[in-house]
Amino acid sequence: MNFKTFQAVDMAAALDKVKREMGSNAVILSSRKVRRSNGSFGMFARPIVEVTAALDEDVAENNTGRNRQNSQERQHGKRHGNLKRREKKTPAEERLNALEPVVNALNPLRNEIAELREIITSNSEANSIGRIELKKAAKLSEEMENMKSMFNFMVEQSDLHKGMSLGTNFLLAYRRMVERGVEPAFARSLIEKVKNNVPGRRDVDLRTIIAEVVDDIKDSMMIGDPIKPYAAGPRIVSLIGPTGVGKTTTIAKIAAELALEGKSVGLITIDTYRIAAVEQLKIYAGILNLPLEVVLTPDELKTAISNFCTKDVILIDTAGRSQRDTEKLDELASFLSQNDLIENHLVINAAADTETIDETVKNFGAIPIAGLIFTKMDETKKPGVVISQNFKTGLPIVYTTNGQKVPEDIEKASAQKLAVGLFKKAV
Repeated sequence: MNFKTFQAVDMAAALDKVKREMGSNAVILSSRKVRRSNGSFGMFARPIVEVTAALDEDVAENNTGRNRQNSQERQHGKRHGNLKRREKKTPAEERLNALEPVVNALNPLRNEIAELREIITSNSEANSIGRIELKKAAKLSEEMENMKSMFNFMVEQSDLHKGMSLGTNFLLAYRRMVERGVEPAFARSLIEKVKNNVPGRRDVDLRTIIAEVVDDIKDSMMIGDPIKPYAAGPRIVSLIGPTGVGKTTTIAKIAAELALEGKSVGLITIDTYRIAAVEQLKIYAGILNLPLEVVLTPDELKTAISNFCTKDVILIDTAGRSQRDTEKLDELASFLSQNDLIENHLVINAAADTETIDETVKNFGAIPIAGLIFTKMDETKKPGVVISQNFKTGLPIVYTTNGQKVPEDIEKASAQKLAVGLFKKAV
């Protein structure tokens, strides 16, 4: 029998070594985790897998012969294939071949990243000096991972890269915006604007590009003012939108902010389809010591608004409607059209996909919309959908919310924060 011991970062890598060196007929006799020192005093000793395998010598000899024959056949096939490829290459193949050395050179980063992660995992209880080193290792891991991802993206977007003549930093900024939800057309427009403003159209550092993009987004976005009282008469605001986007909780947050500022607020709900929604708003009204009226018909809505005529702000909670249910949307539009002073704010789930958001804005457009409120910002990895929607519709973004806490988890929309958020690492 032929015995041999192999060490690797994990079991899969160890088995791969066994198979490559001893063949598929090798028998695993034992495996265990050991620690291999990777720094002074064993501070960064990390666990590795050690596997002992055995192979019968006759089998090994037969395997060697077969492997030699297979290797010769593969070499012959490879030479034959290379001759055929030399005959003619498509433009796509030529572009990929040009980038192939770079991509291949980055492949070893995968193992480096895996090793760094194992160091971080195995040293979670390290002392303060160790934690500093671990932070450095984590940062290096992220940078290497980002670099590899970037070059893979360059391969995938080779036509775009060639057509726009973008330098690496411009392409990296474009890629981050698209990954974070900005539609490609808007991302290209922003990048081209920055690129055209660079003297000599030279490549510039990524930090400068990001700063210019952020400034352009700030200048281009429409941000609405938060809901405040008018100088004369009550301000009447309704929140509309699909079921489950958080209209009732958002109403409570706005009401709480106004109440804390000393403003008088009246609450109205026409969401009688869900008993739970009415009860939820009743609880909030009780906590905030605000009056609440439940209405069933347009005439009752008129009466409720009249009863609150001395209030600074009247907030109306509506029933959720599917953006595809045109009959219910028409019914809601008829309900709210009884008073021309009602401002309708469309509430949208920021974690929804782009197609759903587009459909929601389009179909709820049957009702006059004064502004947009994006909820669940804490649940989305693509905050760029807010920016794209603003660019497409021109509707002002009024509020964003990022949790269930009342009134903390709501804030006035900020173009600066939304733009900067595009370039933060997605969690």
